[in-house]
Amino acid sequence: MQTENVLIARICHDLITPCNAINLGLEAYEMSEDKGLLSCIRDSASKANVILKFMRELFLSKEEEYMYPASFIQKLISEFLRIYNISCNFVTNNKDLPCSLGQVILYDSAIMKEIMPMGGKVMFNVSNDYINIVYSGDGIIQLDTFPPEELTYKNVLRFKLLEQLRDSGFSVNSSIEGGEGKIMEIRKA
Repeated sequence: MQTENVLIARICHDLITPCNAINLGLEAYEMSEDKGLLSCIRDSASKANVILKFMRELFLSKEEEYMYPASFIQKLISEFLRIYNISCNFVTNNKDLPCSLGQVILYDSAIMKEIMPMGGKVMFNVSNDYINIVYSGDGIIQLDTFPPEELTYKNVLRFKLLEQLRDSGFSVNSSIEGGEGKIMEIRKA
């Protein structure tokens, strides 16, 4: 039950900023009727919509046999990361991705916004058996285990990623500094 509560807190945390911007924009518009404010309100509403779509897909349970269209995952993570000034390059030869692989990619994408708060670049190179992630930014993906009582809205995504990796038979083989940036390699165990 604790994990679910923390996940709900996480979703609320991610939606507070665009929703506050919508509310403040509407208040300012009512006072001034400045037409330029409408585009700011529309932008904030659009960001909230993208975050909701992303979070719905991230936390929605799917049957293990489900196959994600690769183009759907690519579009979803690109739109989500763009909100946080992170450009995303998604490379795969697969038309469809197994559910477990899609979930790992979604969790990795969610973590990217935390480790690159000032923006950056990420590239996902994906096959059925591995995911190579090359990213630039100030942070590093730390997938250390921690006791459940230390679970917070800030580390719940790492916890869920570890859980997803374990449940789907993937493991993190390496997380190293490379010529193009930091590299995280995830392989089928």
